[in-house]
Amino acid sequence: MKKIFALLLLACMAVTMNAQENQERVFKQIYDKAFKTANDPKEPMSTRKAAAFRADAVNYLSNKTLTVMTDTTRHLTGAEVASINNQLDSMAYFMYDYVNLFNKEYSRAKTKKDKQSVLKLFREVSINNPLYNDPDRQLVLSYYNREDFLTQFSLDTDWVKAVAEVKERLKNR
Repeated sequence: MKKIFALLLLACMAVTMNAQENQERVFKQIYDKAFKTANDPKEPMSTRKAAAFRADAVNYLSNKTLTVMTDTTRHLTGAEVASINNQLDSMAYFMYDYVNLFNKEYSRAKTKKDKQSVLKLFREVSINNPLYNDPDRQLVLSYYNREDFLTQFSLDTDWVKAVAEVKERLKNR
């Protein structure tokens, strides 16, 4: 009886692990949708630009994650690899949430002054919450310094902290 139970338990674990492996990652879903939208000529230019930012932000996060995972000076345990992968998915999700929150607040703003205030707040929060402290400022600030994009945010942002901070600051306005 114990052997049958153990075999059933192992079979259930194998099915669960296989289902998790087949489940598409959050960062990939966000990237694929953003890439498709950014390259769709039927979409308005503002939508395409926001999608381009999302795709580039996820790509930046993915490259940083890959760099950490391929660092030959460290031997990562399975738990550490899982944690790094979870961080990538979380950061992608919160970046997506951050951009959506920005778009909502920006479209809600009535005057040009209010719109500038929203943009300033979101820019400030993104730059003040770095994730990697990346020294490649040209890359990190590639959208931050672009006036032709509304998503003027730093690519090197801890999006979890940034969402929490911007929500708190919006609440206290």
